Amino acid sequence: MTGRIIGLAGIGLVVLYLGIMLFMALMQRHFLYITVTSPAFEEPDAHGLPQAKAVQIVMTDGAALRGWWIAPQRDDSPIYLYFHGNADGLSKRATRFGYLTRDGAGLLAMSYRGYGGSSGTPTEAALHQDASALYAFLAKDYPPSRLVLFGESLGTGVALELARRVPLRSVILDSPYYSVLKRAQATYPWLPVSSLLTDTFRSDQWIGAVESPILILHGTADDLIPLSDSADLAALGRPGRVTRKLYEGQPHVVPLDKGPMPDIQAFLAAQK
Repeated sequence: MTGRIIGLAGIGLVVLYLGIMLFMALMQRHFLYITVTSPAFEEPDAHGLPQAKAVQIVMTDGAALRGWWIAPQRDDSPIYLYFHGNADGLSKRATRFGYLTRDGAGLLAMSYRGYGGSSGTPTEAALHQDASALYAFLAKDYPPSRLVLFGESLGTGVALELARRVPLRSVILDSPYYSVLKRAQATYPWLPVSSLLTDTFRSDQWIGAVESPILILHGTADDLIPLSDSADLAALGRPGRVTRKLYEGQPHVVPLDKGPMPDIQAFLAAQK
């Protein structure tokens, strides 16, 4: 009798575990893309960026991305193509955009599909396709020697995948992960993540193919992405092409006025 009870309990645990696996597999994109924290689209002039204007760019499949555009003020100034992180919206990044463009640089920042007024549903494949379209949008009017990809957190993988395929001035990564696969495995060690995960964002497989110079920024108090991720990722880059800067006591996504801005300016100046 006892053995039968134990056997039934074991079967119940297996069924429960398989049910949890199925739930995680079906809901994984809801966990990865936190669109509920992204507010409705807001105009840039309401957030201290009067020089910016709202833009909408329609993708080939009809999805409409909404974002902000700041035109460059000089013929030699860089133009940032900014890929944002997972939380909040463009308005929460207005201060960052102000720092990046105060010397006359240009900037294009679009909300991902499903974020901040953009239509569509986010997937890794869709984000990569959209990144290519946004690059082509800028490349119509500006040479690659002026284009800088800036990836923040989730956006670091989007930036790196694009950077391996197109010519650029340089790449800047703020708080990058080694891969979403590795982060998921660390978060759910009791699940067969490698078999379940659909959107893996393998930055570790892409960075070695990037020919442009790369600057990595990482705060030592980052409680989301361990410092070892950016260190291991940097080690996979081309020799002499990756610079990694750490900022003592700074959080995930380092405030640009807490050390990174002079490093960014020096890094870009070295590319001229």
